[in-house]
Amino acid sequence: MRLAAALAVVLTVPAIAAERDARAPATLPAQASTQLSRSLEGAERHSSHVWRDTPPLNDDGTVNGYVEISRGDRRKWEFNMGANRRALDRTIPAEVGGYPVNYGFVPQTVSYDGDPFDVLVLGPPIEGGRLVRGVIVGLMHMEDEKGLDSKVVISPAGRDGRPLYLLTAAEQQRIGGYFDRYKAHESGKFSKVPGWGGVSEGLSYITTTHAFFTTCGGHAEYSCTLSTAPSTR
Repeated sequence: MRLAAALAVVLTVPAIAAERDARAPATLPAQASTQLSRSLEGAERHSSHVWRDTPPLNDDGTVNGYVEISRGDRRKWEFNMGANRRALDRTIPAEVGGYPVNYGFVPQTVSYDGDPFDVLVLGPPIEGGRLVRGVIVGLMHMEDEKGLDSKVVISPAGRDGRPLYLLTAAEQQRIGGYFDRYKAHESGKFSKVPGWGGVSEGLSYITTTHAFFTTCGGHAEYSCTLSTAPSTR
């Protein structure tokens, strides 16, 4: 099973902090349920769709991530569901700087803001529009004007299956500092990074947002609560 394989992989990663016994919230807000329905409708015109048809987890336990924004890029690319490709949304001001990490989403997921669940991919810049595989190294808790906007952090793996890059305290400070300030220039918007989660919590967010994708598409205009929390064991 993919979930069992994923847990087997992530448990080999050294702890980055004292891990909290926490699971992702099990309720998808009404606005997000509505957006999920719209996204599924937008994907219908395509026989093959990267978000709709790519599994979030592979048989070897790795996570699939679609890269929207390459590390260092100031252009804010977002995935257009109807077009099945990314589109330029805006450009981040020079004083804010380029993205500190490769940024994208995990396919077949929907997060609490209605967008696919975000992924941060450690390492050198990766060309936008690519699918990559990685192992979970942590979770960045984040909140913005839309609500909860946490992001799983993954790293490409070496031949031994272990991450090539670790989410060190210095990396947390560098990446978190950027996302704390990157909306400061936008009127009526804000962002903050209140803390970090560990590997198991990152996996919990993937399995939960994937469960939202598979079960909440018919709940437009209503919140959707999972009857049982997805197991990561």
